[in-house]
Amino acid sequence: MNTHKIMTFILSIFLLSAFAYGAEVVAQSTAGIMFGAFVSGVLLTFTPCVLPMVPIVSSIIAGQGEDVTKTKAVMLALAYVLGTAVTYALMGALAGATGEQLQSYFQNVWAIGAMTLVFVVMALSMFGLFTIQLPSFIQSKLNAESQGMKGGSFIPVFLLGMISALILGACVSPVLITFLTVAISTSDVTLGALTMFALAMGMGVPLILLGLGAGFLVPKAGMWMDKVKYFFGTLLLGVAIWIFANLDLVNPLFLWGVYAVGIAIYLGATQRLSLKATGWQRLQKVVATVTLIWGTLLLVGAGYGEHDIYKPLPTSSVTMVKSTPSVDATQEFPFENIANITAYEIKRRQAMDEGKTLIIYFYTDTCPVCKHLKDTTFKDPRVQKKLKESYVAVGVNMSDGTDKKISALKKKFQVFGPPRFVFLDSEGDVMEDEKFYGYQEPEEFYDTLDLIAE
Repeated sequence: MNTHKIMTFILSIFLLSAFAYGAEVVAQSTAGIMFGAFVSGVLLTFTPCVLPMVPIVSSIIAGQGEDVTKTKAVMLALAYVLGTAVTYALMGALAGATGEQLQSYFQNVWAIGAMTLVFVVMALSMFGLFTIQLPSFIQSKLNAESQGMKGGSFIPVFLLGMISALILGACVSPVLITFLTVAISTSDVTLGALTMFALAMGMGVPLILLGLGAGFLVPKAGMWMDKVKYFFGTLLLGVAIWIFANLDLVNPLFLWGVYAVGIAIYLGATQRLSLKATGWQRLQKVVATVTLIWGTLLLVGAGYGEHDIYKPLPTSSVTMVKSTPSVDATQEFPFENIANITAYEIKRRQAMDEGKTLIIYFYTDTCPVCKHLKDTTFKDPRVQKKLKESYVAVGVNMSDGTDKKISALKKKFQVFGPPRFVFLDSEGDVMEDEKFYGYQEPEEFYDTLDLIAE
C-alpha cells in the first residue's frame, strides 16, 4: 500500500506541476517564465537532445533485473532526470552570470570519449560480462535509506544524468536559447538556474512516464529478462556510437556497419534456418539478413570514404548535365574560417567595399546539427552560388572552448552556442532582426539568403 502511495505522490507532482506554475503566472513573472520553460521542455521531448536518453533510462531500469518494482523504476528515472535538471540549472546560472554556455566546455575529445566509454561499459554489463555496483560497505549505508532497493543505484544514476546533459545536448536549439537569453539579458543567476531547471524537468516528464511503464512491463524473471537486457544493451552501444561519431576520429559508416553486422550475426543471419522453424523465427531471419546486407553496404561505403548513413554507396562518376546552377564540386564548405577580431574586421571591410552582405556562421566540430547543415544545406548548388555571388561568407569554429580570440568573437556577437548565423549589411552594421540559431533546409536557407541579400 505504501508503495502505491509513494508512486502516486511522485506522479502527481509531475502531472500537476504545470498547473502549479500556471497559477503563479499572474502573480510573478518569474513563475510565468518557468511555466513557459516547463511546457517547452515537454514539447522538446522528441528532439536529438532527449531521444538518446530514452534507451539510457530504459537500460538503467532493465539492468535492475528481477528486483525492479514500479516504485523503483520511477525513482530511478526521477534520479536520472534530476541529474539532468541540476546540470541545466548550472548552465542557466552560468549563462546568467557570464553569458557562457556550460556545455561548450565539455564538447571535446576527452569528455566525449569518456562518456562513450561509460556507455560501452554499461552495455557490456547488460550483456552479462560483469556487474557494476558500489563497494558493499557503501551499499549497506545507502540501502538503509532506500527502503530495501538495491543500494548504490540512485547516486550513480543521478551522476549519469548530470553528465548526459552535458554531452548529449551539444547544440543549442532556438527554444533553449530563448530561455538562456532571458537569463543573460537580465544577468540574473537565480532566474537562469530556475528557468533551465524547469525546462529540464519538462523534458524529463516523458522519461518519468517511461520509468512507470517499465515498472509495469519489464519481465521480472526468466529468459525474457535476459533478452530485454540484451536489447537495451544493444541500444546503449548505439548511443555510444552516436556520441563517438561526433568526434570524426573514425568514419561513422564503419562504426555503424560493424554495429549492424554484429546485430545481424547475433540474430542468426549466418545460421541455417530449421525446417521446423516457427513464423517468428523466420521473421527474425529476414530481419537479420536485411540488417546484414545493410551493414555490409555501410562498410563498403566507409571503404569508399562516404559518410552519409542513408546513402552509403558513392554516386556514379558520370557527370550529368543539369539546368540547375553549378559550382566547384570540391567546395563543400562555402565559408572561409576566421579566428580573431582582426580577421573579422578585414572581412567586414571587404564586404563593405564589394557592396555585399557579410554572413558569419558559428559552429563546432561536435555539433550534430552543424554536421547536418554541412552534409545537406551547404552542399546545395543554389545555396553555394548565392553565397558566392551575394555574400562574403565566413565561419567561426568554436570547438576549442579555451581559445580567448574565439571567445572574443562570441562575446562581440552574443553567441551562446552553435549553430548561429549573424548577418551584417553592406554598411557594416549587424542586422539584429536577421540573426538566428538552428537548422534550415536547403530551400529555406536559400530563401533566407535571397531575402536578406536584397
